[in-house]
Amino acid sequence: MRFVAIIILGLLLWPGAICPAHADSMAWTNNQAMLTFFEAVTKIKKHGLDSPGPGRIVTSALKAYMEQYDPYGDYLSPAEYREWKQAQSFRYYGVGMEILQRDSRFYCLPRPDSQAQTAGIEQGDELVAVDGQPVASRSIYRVAGSIRGEKDTRVKLTMNRNSVVFQVNIERGPLKDRSVWLSQTGRLDILRISHFTPQSLSEIKAVLGELDQTRQLVLDLRNNPGGDLFAAVDIAGLFLPPGKKIISIETNTGKVDYTAKGQIWTGERLGIWQNRFTASASEVLIIGLADNLAAKSFGSTSYGKALTQKVMELSDGSALVISRGRITGPRGIGWQNHGLTPMVRIQDSDNTWVQITQQALR
Repeated sequence: MRFVAIIILGLLLWPGAICPAHADSMAWTNNQAMLTFFEAVTKIKKHGLDSPGPGRIVTSALKAYMEQYDPYGDYLSPAEYREWKQAQSFRYYGVGMEILQRDSRFYCLPRPDSQAQTAGIEQGDELVAVDGQPVASRSIYRVAGSIRGEKDTRVKLTMNRNSVVFQVNIERGPLKDRSVWLSQTGRLDILRISHFTPQSLSEIKAVLGELDQTRQLVLDLRNNPGGDLFAAVDIAGLFLPPGKKIISIETNTGKVDYTAKGQIWTGERLGIWQNRFTASASEVLIIGLADNLAAKSFGSTSYGKALTQKVMELSDGSALVISRGRITGPRGIGWQNHGLTPMVRIQDSDNTWVQITQQALR
């Protein structure tokens, strides 16, 4: 299983996450395993039939390691890393959607009112090709780079929905910063959060300040692939007494606890909606509230990503994306790979979400 949400990075990147990797150029000579690897590469090059160059062997070895041992890591060749960094440039624009990768397939999650949604892409549609180039077996970073481009240029996406293949042609353009939408039905207020950005906290605080806290409130995190980890932590703090543990992040240098601060919501009728595309930072918000018994969760089992990543630049212009931290909830329990089970199960296709939620939050 491999996952990355792109366009607005859905990687849970560690603070200061992009940094050069410093290494003693001769240190490897003191490591017998590295010497053996160098010896093997040399002999393959010298004696192997139609053998690739050493660079391709090393690239293949690094990618194979990431595939086997780090489900959210990757090795980016100089060209891939260059393309990925270029795609993050302010000169480049997207189409307003995130992507989840699962079992070598890419699933699209368009934002509300985005170019992707206007073009007809629906939540969970599978991305097959970009400008005629199949995405299967490609690095998700290259997929990200190929979707983004200069303003007012167009990109052709080939999609698969329920075994029906179709194409959409979308003009790239500025993305709306908005990540929060409020709707109301009966006695239920529904706060839809499409993804997490540094601005999400202020958006939600503004909405909460206008709501009646005696009414029922649900945070709709369905199809939210994540985003800014610490925005999700801060948002959880709005609903918890100060000092309550939200998550812990453990690395090879120790463990850090993140606790609540800034509570402004004290209402007792809080729910959360989730589904199989609820991932990463969204799961942080869910476990922070559910484990503290501050909210009741509804829906289906979430995606299951509880790792943070770090990008390490290498001396030849390539880069490693490595899993840096393991996340656990307030009770010390993680959800990596298996996801978060809701307290009340509702299927995505069920049209009774509102009714079931209202009854459960009485």
